[in-house]
Amino acid sequence: MGDSPRSRRRPRLILLASCAAVALLLSACFDEGHPTSFDDTVEANFVSGCEVAAEADPGISPVAQRYCVCAYERVRAEISFDDFKGLDDAVRDDPSRISDEDEESAAAHLAAIFADCRAIHARG
Repeated sequence: MGDSPRSRRRPRLILLASCAAVALLLSACFDEGHPTSFDDTVEANFVSGCEVAAEADPGISPVAQRYCVCAYERVRAEISFDDFKGLDDAVRDDPSRISDEDEESAAAHLAAIFADCRAIHARG
């Protein structure tokens, strides 16, 4: 029963929603200047952009702050700033480039971080 086509699509849909959120928040992270490291501005912009994206998800919106801080802390610990900045550059050129096609890519890693934080903090 748990292996219905609908249940198999759910992780993919969550991943796609995470990727859309990634595109939105990456553009917010780098709107102010050209940071060279994970600084306070990048953190504030990441969390703010993430919270805006989370408002559209009823399972996340009530816990958006914790969800977004979870994601930022993991990103900072697990993804190099250069890779993070590279994702921003790719999104600015073509937002559809954020995908899970390459499981080793920074985009896939970022989507996995969002999925993990969603599993920890989501309601419903």
